[in-house]
Amino acid sequence: MSTGSKLERFSADDVTVLVVEDDASTRSLLTRMLKTMGAARIYEAVNGGEGLRLACEMKPHVAICDVNMEPVDGLSFLGGVRAALNPKVSALPVVMFTAAKDSAAMEKARALGVQGYLLKPFNPKGFASTMCDIVAKTYRADWGSVGAPPATE
Repeated sequence: MSTGSKLERFSADDVTVLVVEDDASTRSLLTRMLKTMGAARIYEAVNGGEGLRLACEMKPHVAICDVNMEPVDGLSFLGGVRAALNPKVSALPVVMFTAAKDSAAMEKARALGVQGYLLKPFNPKGFASTMCDIVAKTYRADWGSVGAPPATE
């Protein structure tokens, strides 16, 4: 799958993204696409535990996270993010990414405040559009590269 240069780009130049995905080839593809979209920094984790550690340390603007991983899955990652004491971590916009069409997992993710849900296999342009829309709605320059609060209506 070619990532090409026709993907939508982030509206800010300093967007930091956390990719939490246990499959190395999928993680690599997501990273290449995010670079093409203009992400300034991309952190990678192979499970939810490592992802939570990186979210707390690096405070990215957005995270994309697989649901089914071992030993710590994506829903546990999302729950840990929402329970964080630092508001720049607890407000982290998270997009869940999975091959499973598990409505119970989707409902739990919604209850935990997920910003989006993408099914594998994915359309690169749809992925780029979803990620850019979330960053556009949640990014605040005054938070710099240390996370972003949730969008307020």
